[in-house]
Formats: sequence, structure tokens, C-alpha cells
Amino acid sequence: MKNLMKKTTMTLLVATALAATTTQAQAESARSFNEPVVQEQWIGMGSGAAVGGMVGGPVGAVIGAMVGGILGTAVGQDGYIETQNARLSEQAEAIQSLNARNAELEPVLDSYDTLKQEMANLRATQLQRELALAMNVHFRTGSSEIEPHFQSQLDEIAELMKQSPEMNWELSGYADRRGTTARNLTLSEARANAVRDYLESRGVNPLQIVTIAYGEEEPLQTDENGESDFFDRRVTLRSQQGPVQTAQSN
Repeated sequence: MKNLMKKTTMTLLVATALAATTTQAQAESARSFNEPVVQEQWIGMGSGAAVGGMVGGPVGAVIGAMVGGILGTAVGQDGYIETQNARLSEQAEAIQSLNARNAELEPVLDSYDTLKQEMANLRATQLQRELALAMNVHFRTGSSEIEPHFQSQLDEIAELMKQSPEMNWELSGYADRRGTTARNLTLSEARANAVRDYLESRGVNPLQIVTIAYGEEEPLQTDENGESDFFDRRVTLRSQQGPVQTAQSN
């Protein structure tokens, strides 16, 4: 009887040692996954040892503990994998949703860019018409020097010319009726050339510009006085499609 108890005790000690060794090895392996894996190992070992003890006695308990620990680890790893798979599925759904939203936004962005370009074209056309109808550069008596106020306006016209290379511009120079006809013609030519040179200095293509000198011809008013003389001393800028006239160009 005593020998049987000793064998049983020794078997249990061996089982305990083997179970502890197996548990430590499995715990080291499970640390890279999650803490619940360790808990699953202990549950697996306990149930495995119980089943092994009932089936095969002390030796069966040792084997059952080892097998139970392995099964517990597998159960814990399966749970971790399922959790990661669920997270990956959620991320894939989020990415798919973002892609769908981007696809919906692309037509809106394209439409916005189109409308923006159309507005810019309309603004340029409107500005071009306004300038073609009303843009005059006025000069002091006997002078062809461009005043600073008109220089800033010519800067805007130069930008418009560069943005619309298909448009050509006629620069018509005029003088008031004081002085001789020959002198007024020369002065009107100098004024038109001054405006042309200024535009070209701002990067405008010379092929877009033609200058014409009218001298004292085409006064804006019939009466000759100080006020009308001011408006007659001018260069008028007119835009036109197609080739510029060159018959009277200078």
C-alpha cells in the first residue's frame, strides 16, 4: 500500500513538473499574442489533466495536462486571430467607404474647375469689351509721356493681351487742334508709339499691336476749348479679332 502511494506521489510530482515546464514554454510563446491566451492555457491544462487522470491515472494526468495546455494555447490564438480579422474587415469597409465618397466628389470637383474657368473667361471677355470701348490714355499739352495713373491701367491691359494672344490691338494716336497740322500728326504718332513701347516692355507680343496716327483729325467735340482739348490729346486702344490693319501703321 505504501509503495502504491509513493508511486502515485512521484507520478503527481512528475506530472506537476512537466505541466509547469509546458506552461512556461507555452506562456513565452503566447506573450506575442495577448494575455487572455495565458488564461486559456491554464483552463486547457486543468481540463486536460482532469480528463487524463480519469482515463489513465497519474500518467494519463501528465499527458492530459500537456495536451490540454496545447489546446488552450490554440484556442487563445484562434480568438486573437478572429479579433484581428474583425479589425481588418472594419478597416477594409472604412477604406471602401472613403473610396466611394472620393468617387462621388470627383464630378463635383471637375464641375467646380469648369465653372471657375468659365467665370475667368467671362470676366476677361467683359474686361476686354469695357477696355475696347472706353480705354483712352490722355496726355499733357505737347507731351507724349505717359502719366503714372495711365501706366497702372496699361499694366492691366498688358496682362489681358498676354492672356488673349489671339486678340490684336489698334493704338490710335490723336492731338488737339492747337498748333500746325504737321506738328499735331507727329505728336499723335509719338503718343501712339509711347503706348506701344510701354505695352511691349510689359511682355506683350509686338505682333498683337498696330499704331495709327490721326493728328488733329476726329476731335471728340465740335467746339474747341480747354476741356475738349484735354480729351482730344489721347491714344485710344481698340481690340479686334484677326489680323491687324497695317496700311497706316507706323
